[in-house]
Amino acid sequence: MLWVWMGVLGGYGLGAVVTARTVFERGRACYLDGSAGGSAGGRSVAEFERRERQHVEAVALFAGVLWVTVVPVLLLRRLVAGPGPGGADPQAVRDRIEELERTLGMGAYENGGPAAGPWPPPSGPGLRRP
Repeated sequence: MLWVWMGVLGGYGLGAVVTARTVFERGRACYLDGSAGGSAGGRSVAEFERRERQHVEAVALFAGVLWVTVVPVLLLRRLVAGPGPGGADPQAVRDRIEELERTLGMGAYENGGPAAGPWPPPSGPGLRRP
């Protein structure tokens, strides 16, 4: 009976270690590739060590402890979302931001900048009127 319990605990521990290591490597790769948000270019390992390592380690630790739940969720996510990178086209996002800034009279379009959008600009709480 003792061997059964040791086998169960050993199997759970092995699953936890493998899951934690996989989640850490995926989080690190995501940060270094820039696909976790922010800039689209590559980032340095030193920047990862300074900024994100503790966060990625904490997430990996929790994923390892809860691997019985995490592994099916990760597999389901891969089946639903597909293996390719997700997200919107960066140029479409920039165009939409520029359109919103123009409409709201913010950023480069503040104070009658280039093609400053609707006149008079919207007023209300938090919006300035020239």
